[in-house]
Amino acid sequence: MEKFFYPRSMVVIGASVKKMNLGHIIVLNNRNNGYEGNIYGVSREEGDIAGAHVYDSVDKLPEVPDVAIIISPAQTVPDFMEACGKKGIKHIVIESGGFSEYSEGQNILEEKLLEIADRYNIRFIGPNCIGTVNFDIKMMMPFGFFPLTPAGGRVGMIVQSGGIGGSYLKEFGDNAIIPGKFAAIGNKLQIDEVDVLDYMIKDEKTDIVTIYLEGFKRGRAFLDLALQSDKPLIVQKSNRYDLTAKIAQSHTTALSVNDAVVDGCFRQAAVIRAEDDIDFINAVKIIRLPLMKSRRVAVLSRSGGHAVLTVDACAKFGFSLVDFPPAFIETVKTIYHTRVIAHQNPLDLGEIFDYTIFTKILEEALKLPDVDGVLFNHLYVSTYEAEMSRDFLGNIGRLVQQYKKPVAITMVTDANELVNISKNQGYPVFATPLSAAKALDVSATYYEEKTARDAKGIYVPSPVDMAAIEKIKKRCATEKRIPLTDEALQISGAAGIGCVAGVTVKSAEEAKKCKLAFPVAVKLLSRDASHKSDVGGVRLKIQNHKKLAEAISEMKKAFKNITPRPTIDGFLIQEMAAEGVECFVGGRQDPVFGPIVIAGLGGIFLEVFKDTSIRFAPVTKNEAMDMIKQLKAYPILQGARGKMTADMDAFSDIICRISQLLTAAPDIAEIDLNPVIVHEKGKGVSIVDSRVFFKSRV
Repeated sequence: MEKFFYPRSMVVIGASVKKMNLGHIIVLNNRNNGYEGNIYGVSREEGDIAGAHVYDSVDKLPEVPDVAIIISPAQTVPDFMEACGKKGIKHIVIESGGFSEYSEGQNILEEKLLEIADRYNIRFIGPNCIGTVNFDIKMMMPFGFFPLTPAGGRVGMIVQSGGIGGSYLKEFGDNAIIPGKFAAIGNKLQIDEVDVLDYMIKDEKTDIVTIYLEGFKRGRAFLDLALQSDKPLIVQKSNRYDLTAKIAQSHTTALSVNDAVVDGCFRQAAVIRAEDDIDFINAVKIIRLPLMKSRRVAVLSRSGGHAVLTVDACAKFGFSLVDFPPAFIETVKTIYHTRVIAHQNPLDLGEIFDYTIFTKILEEALKLPDVDGVLFNHLYVSTYEAEMSRDFLGNIGRLVQQYKKPVAITMVTDANELVNISKNQGYPVFATPLSAAKALDVSATYYEEKTARDAKGIYVPSPVDMAAIEKIKKRCATEKRIPLTDEALQISGAAGIGCVAGVTVKSAEEAKKCKLAFPVAVKLLSRDASHKSDVGGVRLKIQNHKKLAEAISEMKKAFKNITPRPTIDGFLIQEMAAEGVECFVGGRQDPVFGPIVIAGLGGIFLEVFKDTSIRFAPVTKNEAMDMIKQLKAYPILQGARGKMTADMDAFSDIICRISQLLTAAPDIAEIDLNPVIVHEKGKGVSIVDSRVFFKSRV
């Protein structure tokens, strides 16, 4: 990737000497902004663009450029790529679009590009992209006009859409954020976000990586990198709903992926997720400051009303307002002799017009060991206080670095002043108390998730009896059916997950001989009915052998009236489990992220409340516990309102074992344990039902 960001020479194929086409603009960008490398053009006619010579063929170039930028009609790109290969050019950016349209959905042109690249050992970005920018060396591959940007930026950007990337770069400039390196990767036919992310994580001149994606090409590899990154990764992932999937497909051939899976994996890897451009920019602002290491805040405000708004925002994001200690109050009194101000948190500074006092009080707040961050509402009239406010922001920046705590400052002033100070002042500012508090929440959440990620512990694989699973799989394949419930429970057993005691019978007569402790449950075993309760195939709390035989006979009789009639493969009789919290553990092979594990509230509540958490497998014990704590039902498991405290250690063990099972047996497409009855602490769990689907099922 180094050549794409530090090319010593470039050629733009498709740069007209006679008209201002896109290739012409690329050459002008680099010549006008001061790129020091050699730049050439290739077009139908030879000529000159701002001092850069344009040749009429690739083979006439006086040297082998480090990078070729191709921006010509899609059907011409393979020939130009072939010419680059013959010339010895190993790095290419294909900015041309229109590939899917020309290939009529058959990807003929794409296959040609990959074949040529493989033959000549070429690495390429695109197609349908705008390439890379390195602001430090003023190298610019995009075909839009770029303003001159200062060198020394430490924020990298990877985008799938050049249009989004251009918009975000403008917003960076409007918020005093200096970008360092930029890459727009388009259709990602060869080089994708994983390649660029790997480079930026290792790049000594990049501190923060920002990313806009419509789909993942190698989701698992992306998250594996994120798990190891000490640099903050801020991602806006669009294409979140079925409605947008087709649009994204035609735009950048993005693959849609279940958004809940993305959320779970991002949390696991401590990736900051931005909902929109405002979140995206505000996350970059706050993450450059020292991190919020807990959720205790001090609120300082020049307006009592804005202080109330700030406290509302603190409540929304789970912040606590610390009680100012007497020593702090006494110090404040020595700084300023107030008549009106109540000495509490939030601290109303409405009487004060001396900016040196603001700075002193802020410093005293930052000194407090119980304060992790500060929210400051600064209301001012720019006509009189603009210069003082700029000095104040400089003092805030100094104090933040001295005390290693973030200060989120809300600037309430006139619109022109806010725009001016956002664009030209280095310290980040926010427009409302809510946005300032939300930014601090981003900082605190990132710290929490990164701490949890780095303390996840060592993954210890549990044994899986693959021979037992293979035996069931072959039987199902031979009989062209899914595993029956008893077989699905045996598959769970192969991963060390025990189920409640039970036996399988074929008839009511056989049931009379079962030696289980009553009460029992009886369940239909049928290759045609994976949801047994939907066809009346479950009876609970049966008290004796007679009632058991009657239940089986009644079910058989009832099935005769069902169309289509389910096949009866037998009946599973199980001892009734003790009471507990009904939970769910399952997982599947995700097409983008590989094996994922899911846990949540189970039974009938699974589909009603959809209270689940997701991680990619395998998970450690600590990660499994984090999944449980993420659930809205977690207080129930903790024993809310005097109820029992559930055995979360046993619950987390089931999560770990299912994650190991999916990792060890990739032919298992999907598995559900529902319900997993979690008993009182120390009394374990009961597994009473399971469904399994193999990839090869018919």
